[in-house]
Amino acid sequence: MMFFSLFSTAFSSIFYGVIVTAVIMAILYVVLKSLSKGIVQTPMFFVTGVVLAVLLVIQTSLMIGAIQAKEAADAAQLYMNQLLENSYGTVSAQDSQRVLDAVTERFPLIGTYCGIADFSGNDVSNLPKAMHDRMIELLNSYIWHRVWWTLGIIVVACFVVMLFDKPNRGYSKSGTFASRHEGRRARTGSRQRVSRRR
Repeated sequence: MMFFSLFSTAFSSIFYGVIVTAVIMAILYVVLKSLSKGIVQTPMFFVTGVVLAVLLVIQTSLMIGAIQAKEAADAAQLYMNQLLENSYGTVSAQDSQRVLDAVTERFPLIGTYCGIADFSGNDVSNLPKAMHDRMIELLNSYIWHRVWWTLGIIVVACFVVMLFDKPNRGYSKSGTFASRHEGRRARTGSRQRVSRRR
């Protein structure tokens, strides 16, 4: 049951991670192409794109998994309230660890982010909220780390492909065409002047 729950969560996280990555890659392609068409025509663009896509899928999947764990943490607080409903007194480190073990058994996704609990000194009645707040704090920190890693990877990838930007051939071609066209007009004008002199 635990394996099935983790597998289902991992699959959904990767699925949505792929979708988010596809959206990010499409936006980057449009932005880079608007800057210079030569950027999206280099071999380095395709190599960097593949590496970037893999790294983004990993980071966004981990991020979405942590977001799902936050939802599980809300349910875990209700479960802890029921678990400690008839308990009183001050919590020891062993007590808080036993509570966390029971929570991770019921909500295995939380166990992938939170493994050790020491809430000694708390009153039993405050333990569910204290543990929930700490879980959310850890998960928010994890999510922001994934966000900063994602932004950093994108910036590095854009910098790399811009270094290998090709000169825009469209301008060189149009310039060549214009110079040829002007040359033809100059020769035609000189012929007309020569014919008039005759």
